[in-house]
Amino acid sequence: MTREELNSAAVELLKTNNNIAIQAATGVGKSKIAIDLCKEISKKKTAPIKVLLVVAERAHFKNWEDEIIKWSFNNPVFTVCYASLKKYRNTEWDIIIFDEAHHLGSELRIDTFDTLNADYRIFLSATLKESLLHRLEESCGPIKTIKMGLQDAFNADILPEPKIHLIELQLNNKDYTQTIVEEWGSKGILKTAEFKYAERWKYLREKKRIPHGKLTIHCTEQQKYDYLCEQFTFYKKRYKQTRNEAIKNKWLQWGSKRKQYLGLLKTSEAWKLLQNFKGKRYICFCTNIDQAEMLGGPYAIHSKKKDCQFIIDQFNNKKINRLFAVGMLQEGVNLTDIQVGIIIQLDGEERSFIQRFGRTLRADSPEQYIIYFKGTRDEEYLNNALENIDNKYINKINYHEHNNK
Repeated sequence: MTREELNSAAVELLKTNNNIAIQAATGVGKSKIAIDLCKEISKKKTAPIKVLLVVAERAHFKNWEDEIIKWSFNNPVFTVCYASLKKYRNTEWDIIIFDEAHHLGSELRIDTFDTLNADYRIFLSATLKESLLHRLEESCGPIKTIKMGLQDAFNADILPEPKIHLIELQLNNKDYTQTIVEEWGSKGILKTAEFKYAERWKYLREKKRIPHGKLTIHCTEQQKYDYLCEQFTFYKKRYKQTRNEAIKNKWLQWGSKRKQYLGLLKTSEAWKLLQNFKGKRYICFCTNIDQAEMLGGPYAIHSKKKDCQFIIDQFNNKKINRLFAVGMLQEGVNLTDIQVGIIIQLDGEERSFIQRFGRTLRADSPEQYIIYFKGTRDEEYLNNALENIDNKYINKINYHEHNNK
């Protein structure tokens, strides 16, 4: 299916359906499809139609303004962020466009969605969970979906064929470079102890008899990873037994700690990799703010930076050639002429990978680098992300090959 055929299929669906979801990768042209659908609907009206456009954040307003001008939609469009959607409860519209519609997936936003009245609803996203679609359908009726995954877009020549480089790392299980700290009771009156990972149970068994304590466990990278996995599994089982929300939060927190740990271990390897891209335009998706600041400094984009839009504008105006992002720039922002993408830490969301990968797919010969640890949860995330991608695009670089470049 070509881009034009995808567009035509959506217009055809509109003849018999009022709710349409377009699930497609970045660069396929979801915004143009939405605008063309609005044009079709406006042909049926004698007066200007009321269009509400809901976006993830204010930074996305300008992109949509540019798209609306580019594709010659002359009808006024009222734009609002999801965070402010609650202010528009019980309002009526001819069309509501939900850009990055996965942001509807909270109880508060679903509750607001239930009150919005519209003749037509258009949902745009890289992927939408079936559970969210079913919940939306309970409110607005059947939603017809058109999908185009990354591989479909490659096959149709909508997106250029990429080179995906996998940098495989191995957790060190020889050197005691890591520590685990367990602390309980009141601070200032702690009984302390330091020991190696193999001795941990001898001390951990004493915790119940000691009201205030601090244990520092010296361990290898692999041993600390194993410890984090043990904690994650323990609280996951406890939650399934008790259905206690506080225990669920601990379970999820240990999962987040494990992911952060793996990501931060890659900092030095990421630094070495970045030295290969001098003179190229690239975006690097980092694990957290500290890592982004360490690797990117003035080129880092994150929630604690006040001048993010200025940095993005500098990049798009080609005054700078690199960006380092944390939790931003995955969606809704057009970035000019990116040649290389680097993902330091994956997560379990397919959509997140599609969005990050999509940043590079406007280049003529896009290259994506992904750093991961073999034999860890990292590798599971990677396999899930690449499940439907043809192996011919994938090049694996193992740890030793990479370090000997």
